[in-house]
Amino acid sequence: MPATPELLVSSYTEEGSGTGPGIRRYALAADATIGPLLAQSSGVSNPSFLAVGAGKLFAVEEGANGSVAALDPETLGFLGRAWSGGADPCHLMVVGESVVAANYSSGTAAVIPVAGWGSATPTPSVLLSNPGSGPVSGRQDSSHAHQVTATPWGTVLVADLGADRVDEYSLVDGSYQRQGSAVLPPGTGPRHVAIRGEHLLVAGELDGFLHVLRRTVEGDGHRWQWRCRTPLAATAEAIESAEQFYPSHIQLSADATTLYATVRGPNTLVALEVTNLDTDPVPVFRTEVPTGGNWPRHFAVGHGKIYVANQLSDTVTVFDVDADGLPGAEAVQTLDFGSPACILLA
Repeated sequence: MPATPELLVSSYTEEGSGTGPGIRRYALAADATIGPLLAQSSGVSNPSFLAVGAGKLFAVEEGANGSVAALDPETLGFLGRAWSGGADPCHLMVVGESVVAANYSSGTAAVIPVAGWGSATPTPSVLLSNPGSGPVSGRQDSSHAHQVTATPWGTVLVADLGADRVDEYSLVDGSYQRQGSAVLPPGTGPRHVAIRGEHLLVAGELDGFLHVLRRTVEGDGHRWQWRCRTPLAATAEAIESAEQFYPSHIQLSADATTLYATVRGPNTLVALEVTNLDTDPVPVFRTEVPTGGNWPRHFAVGHGKIYVANQLSDTVTVFDVDADGLPGAEAVQTLDFGSPACILLA
């Protein structure tokens, strides 16, 4: 970890996707706004998501022949590349001794050993696959893996936007095997998830709602029960009246009392209270504020701030967070950054 707080921002770089600089590392100022540029990557294509682990920075390279790149987290120097086993990888994380990446267009998740990067070609990817489809034509004709998440109980979740499922895998005798799935209502389009205790919170990209599911332990396993959904807006009518309404990322506050979400279309940052899910599963709408840019794809929360990547306006906006966990009405800083896609605090 760096001695002082830092921020990593990645972007789309290829014509047709964006014109960003790749990956940049910034120092944070004393007030946690974005400070001087410290390093910039070269040799990576469409690094639309980042993850740190095993002493390296990993980035998906989103494209028809997808790959995962490893970089030095300090210099951002290129260390190596591995095939993701599919098309358009859009998310990844380091889980134990592996990098697990979601291939959106192929609907698979790649499992790549972290060993060997920088000294040898990594072992070819093992693919996790559970093909499916949903009712939304053009978006759910097949599986679309959009996010991978490690759980506190040792499994890995794969959000499948195309099949209205969050598939769950566990490591058995050295390989991942599917243990079951959290099933969402048809047309949800699960994009990103957050875990709070025994509850799974799922952002529906296609229906605009936050879905709440509960985990119930049964014998040696467990099952997921869908409980409710609530709009990622002040009202459900706001979703119905919007020309575009596509939730992107969701994330819990450090104390897990507030869930934040960004929504593309209305370009809002939403805060919901999630403290009483055990007694009342419906999160409570707190506030929404404009993100100060267009198409908020991702954000990060920390140091009393929320940092938002506004992909189509080529900006990163920074918001103060008050003592109640609510974002300020306006951004306190706007940074010019081409096609930002992912923000990572270090």
